[in-house]
Amino acid sequence: ERLTLVSEAQDALRDITQGLDNLESGLNKLRGRRARSVVIITASQVLVMNWLMSRLNRFSQAHENIELRLNVTEKLMDVAHGEADLGVRCGKGDWPGVNKTWLMDEEAVLVCSPRLAPIEKISCGEWLVTQKLIHDDTPHHGANFPSWDDVLNATHAPATRESRLHINSTATVILAALSGQGVAIVRRALVQQLLTDGQLVQLHPNVRWPLTWSYYIVTPQHAAMRPEVKIFNDWLMADVQAEIHTISDMIPAHK
Repeated sequence: ERLTLVSEAQDALRDITQGLDNLESGLNKLRGRRARSVVIITASQVLVMNWLMSRLNRFSQAHENIELRLNVTEKLMDVAHGEADLGVRCGKGDWPGVNKTWLMDEEAVLVCSPRLAPIEKISCGEWLVTQKLIHDDTPHHGANFPSWDDVLNATHAPATRESRLHINSTATVILAALSGQGVAIVRRALVQQLLTDGQLVQLHPNVRWPLTWSYYIVTPQHAAMRPEVKIFNDWLMADVQAEIHTISDMIPAHK
């Protein structure tokens, strides 16, 4: 008798599941063309503000049937626990519980407002050491992020007492540089559009500081990628690669 009850319960569960599937299918038909697939994306605040938002706008214009939702957080657990479909993260890539796909490498660049730096001083170590040096105190564990001492040595700046400003927020460091408060060391991806638009200038462009951090697309480890998520994933990969080729033509070769 117990086996009969289990069998009946399984039959009932199949009927209920089929009924729910039919209900969902019916609702989607009622929505018709207005039905939109949703993709939840997560990234840090500074990456959203300075790198991702313009891309999301371009994607939405090209794919009106896919709705993008942002979950802005510094934590990776949103992806690992399935609270987001896809994340963009910068780091060493050693995150548990997620699948990761390399997106692009990163480097540190030296920037300031064009109002601060005369053109003839852009590669001048003597001028650099007279400016206020903005420190990003945000942790960059394992990134090989250059210190100001590293930068001053690489730019052959004379040994002297510098004026320094410490800030524990990358977004605020960028804002301080934009407002002419001093010179900052930042990740290129976060200021590339500002450099392209002329709102910031890159100092000592022939000196390079490659990081051991890279950008990755991360997705839940134990969930298949839905078609709309794959569409966004593939679009983002192609968009970034196109920009990398454009930027590489603009960056001076290594000395």
